[in-house]
Amino acid sequence: MESVNLINASTKSAQAPCVADAYLAAPPHHSELNAYKSALEELAIVAMCDRSGRITYVNDQFCRISGYDRSELIGAKHSLINSGHHPREFFKDMWRTIAHGRRWRGEICNRAKNGEHYWVDTTIAPMFSLAGHIQGYVSIRFDITRSKAVEAALTAEAERRGGAEALLRDIVEAIPDGVATFDRAGKLVLYNRAFRDFYAIAAPAISEGASNDSIIEYAIEHGQFATGVAASDWIRTWRSGRQNPKLQVERPLLQQLSDGRWLQMQDRYSMAGRLVTISTDVTSIKDTEQLIKRQAEQDPLTGLANRTVFQHRLTQALDRHRRKATMGAILLIDLDKFKDVNDTLGHDAGDALLVEIGRRLSRSLRRGDVVARLGGDEFAVIMPNVASRDDLIRLIGRIQADLCQPVRLARKIVNISCSIGIAIFPRDGRSPKVLLKNADIALYEAKARGRNAHCFFQPALRAHLKRRDSLTDALRTAIAGKGLDIALQPQVNLADGRHVGFEVLARWRNGGQSIAPNEFIPVGEECGLMVPLGNLILEKAASRLRDLRTKGLAPGFMAINVSAAQLKADGFVDHLTLLLARNGLDPCDVEIEVTEKVLFDKATSRITQTLFDLHALGFKIALDDFGTGYASLAHLKRFPVSRLKIDQSFVGDMTLNPRDSAIAIAIIHLAHNLDMDVVAEGIETREQLDVLKQYGCDFGQGYLLGRPLVGDDVDFYLSNISK
Repeated sequence: MESVNLINASTKSAQAPCVADAYLAAPPHHSELNAYKSALEELAIVAMCDRSGRITYVNDQFCRISGYDRSELIGAKHSLINSGHHPREFFKDMWRTIAHGRRWRGEICNRAKNGEHYWVDTTIAPMFSLAGHIQGYVSIRFDITRSKAVEAALTAEAERRGGAEALLRDIVEAIPDGVATFDRAGKLVLYNRAFRDFYAIAAPAISEGASNDSIIEYAIEHGQFATGVAASDWIRTWRSGRQNPKLQVERPLLQQLSDGRWLQMQDRYSMAGRLVTISTDVTSIKDTEQLIKRQAEQDPLTGLANRTVFQHRLTQALDRHRRKATMGAILLIDLDKFKDVNDTLGHDAGDALLVEIGRRLSRSLRRGDVVARLGGDEFAVIMPNVASRDDLIRLIGRIQADLCQPVRLARKIVNISCSIGIAIFPRDGRSPKVLLKNADIALYEAKARGRNAHCFFQPALRAHLKRRDSLTDALRTAIAGKGLDIALQPQVNLADGRHVGFEVLARWRNGGQSIAPNEFIPVGEECGLMVPLGNLILEKAASRLRDLRTKGLAPGFMAINVSAAQLKADGFVDHLTLLLARNGLDPCDVEIEVTEKVLFDKATSRITQTLFDLHALGFKIALDDFGTGYASLAHLKRFPVSRLKIDQSFVGDMTLNPRDSAIAIAIIHLAHNLDMDVVAEGIETREQLDVLKQYGCDFGQGYLLGRPLVGDDVDFYLSNISK
């Protein structure tokens, strides 16, 4: 990895956070990040600067070793701690490297505030914005002053060996770093116990007089070093430097042993031509670097790739497909009602669910597929090689089947489902931005279809989404300007045909076009407009009822559907009673209709309290669409319901389907046994009406009894029935 990208993907909309946040700030509920922050603060000297080299951040370790207060460092040029030890070309090389977006590493001698020099092993990496521009640089340093002092002392002692050889050996043995010296012929003339212990596998070949080449060949043959390309590169570089002092690399070389440890090896030739090697165990430093790399590339909760890596891998996949002209796909996966898990079982359970989903996704995918967590409960998958659409559908079916298996959370079995949006490349886009946008549109459509579904992107979906966005803006404007209206559908007493009241239905014309309630009501729910929309319908209904009575007509009561958002809103009961009082109405003039969907809202206790408050004031509560939801009998027990409305889906087929007829009859008997009234919706034929009357249904509404009425048609209807 040649650079550091500081994009944070813990939320759905990726942002470029403060560098200190990305490297040093750990969310308190993630123990791994807390450990990372603590380790970095304890081990490393961290600083950040802008592109001009002006310091923007330092940690406590930086202040300690430099002797400067943070206030003296922030805003100062990095040259403040320049010791003058290094030539100008040294820093030119450093700036040239990082300015080109690459990482630089080397040993630097700095000067503290008191004038003392200290040495630091330094890694500097550029920081990129979302647009890919360098914003500044972050440096992570480790204090190596002691090792440098030892190195200098050893070199000096090696030059003055003579009669001081015994003293030198004592000193060398006391050093915790591995020390070895080779003569001009490459023969080992001095080493300490630490050197032999570091290279334990190669120990049989380590003895005074052994050649440099024989030791390393034995080590390679017997597996002393980690295998792989990196190890081969190190061996090649190391041998070149030892065989030709003029090619010697000034920076230390890193080597990984087969047991996982990392050694930093520094070679120096003395004036007499002897090679002095110091090997230092830097495993803890490398572990810290690897942790930093993981945090830059992995989602901290699930361990999956994060948004940054996902974007990079998608770019790579698109580049390959441009060359090979094959087909691939990306999937955006969203858990349905994930917020309910957090709200009911707690965030720990929510985190556990996300981890389990990540695990299931990983095992469901093929080798070569990429899975990432983009933030929240949104996951993404890259399938770089897809044989056909049918093959893709089979793969998606397998993923959905695995993800939707029940999960045990907080000692409860939770049934989950997911929605998936799919975009195929290159058909649906040739850039990551376009593909993600189109997959997101498909995901939106999958949710709109009732969730627990998958949807492929189609160009028509973009037009549909554009219409939804347009309707959202228009609906917001219409509500603010009181541009919605109402229609009134009569309800009658089935026993004698007498008119008893109206159900209030919302109506909206946008730009001369009539918009159906089943289109604009979901829009209102999604964009948080149900409280103002519902209150506007209440105002229209109360005003219409007052006007009809002023004309001497007998409209009866108004049955008005109320949303969960209204029932949860602060002051809803006071607002409703004040509205009625302003129009000279009483609570008995209004019937509050709620659906079972409302009663399933997570804020059940708040809604229950509101319904009981309304009931205590004299409002009747009707349960709409009865029989189509879940736990209906439990609702009758928990809520102050005084009237049941049989859903029109049962009424419509009751003369054709014995099951529907049986359900309708059962609802009538149940309501009467609980001392409740029954209203049948959607009565359209005389046969339906006769059956309902036969079994004692109290009230009804539908096209047979009266269509929804607007404007003067209401006056005409009431005038005629009174004759």
